[in-house]
Amino acid sequence: MRARTFHHVLVLLCLLSGLNAIALIINLSQPTKAAVAGKSYEDLMRDSDFTRAVQSIAQACKVNVDIAKLVC
Repeated sequence: MRARTFHHVLVLLCLLSGLNAIALIINLSQPTKAAVAGKSYEDLMRDSDFTRAVQSIAQACKVNVDIAKLVC
């Protein structure tokens, strides 16, 4: 009984790993979109006021990348 359960869990993990690999290969994730004044990401990157504002916030705050937390 125990060997059979282990076998089923192993098969399930292999199938899930295969599905994950397929999802990564065909890139099922949706691209992020900027929602600032209806501008696209490219528009925001070209906007000098927006760039300057982001830089000033980034300089004034500490970012913990491990837990995605911003402390100002």
